[in-house]
Amino acid sequence: MDEPVYKNPRRGSTPNPIAVSVNSTALEIVVNPNMPTFVQLQEKQRSELLEMAQVRYGLKGPKVSIQMSSLDLNSAMTEAQVFKTLLLAPDAERPDQVLYALAKGDIDAHMANRVLASLELLSKMKSIKVI
Repeated sequence: MDEPVYKNPRRGSTPNPIAVSVNSTALEIVVNPNMPTFVQLQEKQRSELLEMAQVRYGLKGPKVSIQMSSLDLNSAMTEAQVFKTLLLAPDAERPDQVLYALAKGDIDAHMANRVLASLELLSKMKSIKVI
């Protein structure tokens, strides 16, 4: 079986996304224009999350029957208010509630992304056993 071997990259084979050149008077940073910015990556992630939620809950594509308890999530709510409202739903249903509210346009993708990340972190913390 072949062992993975590290090989030094050849010069000029792949362009460095950020090149730094030091001048006697200033530091010059040249960014590869083909690389997306952090803001562009965040916006792409939000749009993909919204599209995935819309497809999952039948707002885009074929109709889907959804059986969840009704929660009133809206864009005027703070993150703390969203979490208080989510406490009314069963644990397993909370991420679906957030995605459904996103798909309907009740909350924005930025808020949904933060809440989903927090829910995932909380579930991982619950699974840690303290001795």
